[in-house]
Amino acid sequence: MKKILTLCAIFMLVGCKDVGCEAILSNEEKNTLKEYGVLDYVEDDCKNQRTVQKMLHDDFNKDYIKSYCALNIKSTDHVNDLIVAGFSDKEITALLKLDNLDEERITRYKAYTDANTEKTMKDIVLAVNLDMDEEAYENIQIIDDESLDVLISKHYGLAEGYIPSDLVDITSVCQQGVDYSCSTMDKQQLRKEAAADYEAFASYAKEKKGYDIVSIASYRSYDYQKNLYNYWLNEKGQEYADTYYARPGHSEHNGGLAIDISVSEFPFNELDTFEDYEWIVETMKDYGFILRYPEDKVDLTGYGAESWHFRYVGKKLAKELYADGLTLDEYHALEAR
Repeated sequence: MKKILTLCAIFMLVGCKDVGCEAILSNEEKNTLKEYGVLDYVEDDCKNQRTVQKMLHDDFNKDYIKSYCALNIKSTDHVNDLIVAGFSDKEITALLKLDNLDEERITRYKAYTDANTEKTMKDIVLAVNLDMDEEAYENIQIIDDESLDVLISKHYGLAEGYIPSDLVDITSVCQQGVDYSCSTMDKQQLRKEAAADYEAFASYAKEKKGYDIVSIASYRSYDYQKNLYNYWLNEKGQEYADTYYARPGHSEHNGGLAIDISVSEFPFNELDTFEDYEWIVETMKDYGFILRYPEDKVDLTGYGAESWHFRYVGKKLAKELYADGLTLDEYHALEAR
């Protein structure tokens, strides 16, 4: 008896018609398939009738029946779009297992797949979600989002004239004439939550280690960033400027969530050589900050390594990204948009 039930379970997946096996398709579904002219094919040759059944209740297209029968899937999301794009049944099966598939990027996934045939679908989706298939500053998306995990990059920019709604002054800042490259701005600011956690970290570092943590630079306006970028563009050319300085509207500093730090009187651009640098990076994550441009992720972030540049994302996410070794770019690329 057990053997018969097992065989019936197997037959149900391929289109069972034997007595004693429960039919997968209802009479109504069979009639619909008959009207489409594909019932005989489904009953005789279809390996995945359950996929056909799911599609009948979603967005069925009789022209895609062979693909439906080749796909063993849990969800019908994106199936037709992926077929239209030209993906193979094997590729579609792999793609539909991913949680970060973005329907708006399907044609880009296909183009990137054709150009990178050795890559897996997982790698394809991650790369395209990271916008690695496009040149920097192409197809820029202007963002209007003040969430703490907002992505500001060479592909996502803030509107000209944007000013964060909750900027507050910070007090743990560098001193002119003492700290190298100290900001010349009259005051330094961060968004309210970031400012509170930065000051809490600075106080803890002083109490625990005796370190005077200082901010070299924090919030920068759109116009300030424009002048800064243009200065380095004229001084050292476009490649250098685009490697180490964001174009106006694309600076995290403009978002009020980024801060360049050092230990007082220690060169900020050599911070990674500070004796307790790893302690700083690890401890800052407990206060909601991540190292934004690590040396081993230059190809993903699009910027040169900056050991001094930290980005506020909130305590929970900062701890998760630190534990997983992810950049903010990767975090967004791994999330379904």
